[in-house]
Amino acid sequence: MVQTAVRHTRVLAIDDSPEFLSSLRAFCETTPDFCLVGAARSGDEALALAQELRPDLVLMDLQMTGMNGLEATSEIRQRFPEIAVVIITAHEIPGLQQVCHESGACDFVKKSRLYQDLPEVLARFLSSRRT
Repeated sequence: MVQTAVRHTRVLAIDDSPEFLSSLRAFCETTPDFCLVGAARSGDEALALAQELRPDLVLMDLQMTGMNGLEATSEIRQRFPEIAVVIITAHEIPGLQQVCHESGACDFVKKSRLYQDLPEVLARFLSSRRT
């Protein structure tokens, strides 16, 4: 019988809140097929780690000091188009989801619904990689 190696999706988490990064780390540790390879607290750190680690997926906070999540997403997608980005935000502003997609994000999750919506977003991401 031939065994095939399981390919985990390499995830980079970006958020200026250490508590929220811990939540994302715990989420990835308990979610099959996903492996957290790095975490950063700013958009600038996100760019450096994206270049160094080449994750499959970035979970990006929207509002951070310095380079915000939209700017970092746009930069990552321009430099590394193979890396997908999901914006995660606490904001509930009309039209925000569209702006996130225009910056290059493949999806959008509200922090208040993280545990309800992120599994579905990740399932869609995995499905899109298989096709």
